[in-house]
Amino acid sequence: VLERFERVLYLSVGSAYTGNVTAARKWQAANDPDGRLTILDTGAASGKLGLTALAVARSASRAKSAEAMLHFARQTVAHCEELVFLDQLKYLVAGGRISRTGGFFGDLFRVKPVVSPTADGVTKVGVVRRAGDQLPMAIEHLEPALESASGPLILLEYTDNRERVDGEIRPALQERFPQAEILLTPLSLTAGVHMGPGTWAVAWLPQG
Repeated sequence: VLERFERVLYLSVGSAYTGNVTAARKWQAANDPDGRLTILDTGAASGKLGLTALAVARSASRAKSAEAMLHFARQTVAHCEELVFLDQLKYLVAGGRISRTGGFFGDLFRVKPVVSPTADGVTKVGVVRRAGDQLPMAIEHLEPALESASGPLILLEYTDNRERVDGEIRPALQERFPQAEILLTPLSLTAGVHMGPGTWAVAWLPQG
């Protein structure tokens, strides 16, 4: 990439999830003496990272300088949020993301956890008992950030449940936030493997 462009901004998945940041910095130390590559540890993963990258890419053509672009990227990282609604915990347990004890009791009582990717890793936000309770919880979290926003951006992600996400959740969010641009995409393959079928997620940015 540095052979094509004078300056490059790398929005890396959070270092709590992979070793990408460490690998990139090691490469830079050996190959980029002029510091043309800027490595930003977003602390994000999944749709939060995807929405951040999309917003930054959209704004790149309007940036007045590399410094302005980096400032915008950092602000985007700070304000972008995501909720991931899981159907079962056993997939996170199998991938080592949570303890087997926590996974067992979660599924035993039919609890559907809600998590969020943060700079420190996946954080549990809450639980719901039924799938029907997920959408009201999502709206409850989106309202404080988006109610007065003029041009918010929302990213909806699905696994094997596109029909539900596109046919039920998307229209409800569009009705509640008519000023928002709502995008629909599959959950990434990596995230989908760790989280399992029935999972869906919503990421949002107040000023898309």
